Amino acid sequence: FGLADVKRAQSVADFVKTRGMACSVYGSQFLMDGLYEAGEADYALQLLTSDAERSWYNMIRAGSTITMEAWDILFKYNQDWNHIWGAVPANVIPRKLMGIEPVEPGFRRARIKPQPGPLRTASITMPTIRGDVGVSFDNAPGRFVLEVAMPANMVGDVYLPLYSQGRFTLTMDGKALPGVKAENGFVKVPDVGSGKHVFELTFAAVR
Repeated sequence: FGLADVKRAQSVADFVKTRGMACSVYGSQFLMDGLYEAGEADYALQLLTSDAERSWYNMIRAGSTITMEAWDILFKYNQDWNHIWGAVPANVIPRKLMGIEPVEPGFRRARIKPQPGPLRTASITMPTIRGDVGVSFDNAPGRFVLEVAMPANMVGDVYLPLYSQGRFTLTMDGKALPGVKAENGFVKVPDVGSGKHVFELTFAAVR
């Protein structure tokens, strides 16, 4: 919720990570958003893909074909099996893991800020009022390749995760971008125009 100041944010995140999915399916929305906001993409992916009793996989294991009102009948005996508040991955994956969010009304400006954690590859096509936004990445050791496709009349601020504190090189559509700046663990490329673009971030030291 943005309550922890900079000095306490990491210790709060560390405590939250000791608790696992210690909340309802409704509360998991705020937990997952908070983890991505805190830069804890690795742990967020761990929860998204967990097969524990409190997990989305457990809903499949229980036999539901639509997200449930609770993690399991053990936690709520009179639940129903068609609850939208259990469908957190349906918005967290496009918004946070793949990083597609509006910055201005009507998606005039979008932020493309993927947080893959240890996920090697992924791709998504997300519909917006201005057309589809496509994002895919290849998350290899020492190298991160991001492909972005934006419709006409949309501008994007593109962020690439910076896995190394050492030197890096960045290209956009094969051309070097020497003036980009690192901020909060990401490299930002502002004001990217519509169309298809390929970004390649290479690190001097392999993680």
